[in-house]
Amino acid sequence: MINIDMANIYRGFSTVGKVRAPFTKIDGELIKSDLLNELYSRKGERVMRPNYGTRIWDILMNPLDEFVVEEIKEDIDRVVSKDPRVEITDMFTQVLDHTIRVTVHLKFKPFLNEDTLFVEYARDNVEN
Repeated sequence: MINIDMANIYRGFSTVGKVRAPFTKIDGELIKSDLLNELYSRKGERVMRPNYGTRIWDILMNPLDEFVVEEIKEDIDRVVSKDPRVEITDMFTQVLDHTIRVTVHLKFKPFLNEDTLFVEYARDNVEN
């Protein structure tokens, strides 16, 4: 029988928010970082990856009604669903004056650990 250590299955590297080593990210921390990278990228922004990112930045200037909020939730669901390491267990949105906050409850595979991802889109951050 083979005993597989379930700790530290996913390993990655990031210098975001760090000024010195270690730059290694593992498991849930890495997965959340990868999701945030795509969720905060405008669709078509990455060279050679036209489908990477979200179109949320393009619709954020529309009136923040229930249809726009639903489109944002669908786009977040699309991004998270592409990642086989994680699944959404629940999602909540909060609409403020010029900001949409989304709380995404995640379950990491194969660990079955759960964590929360907080995403915020503010009109003030939209670049034309």
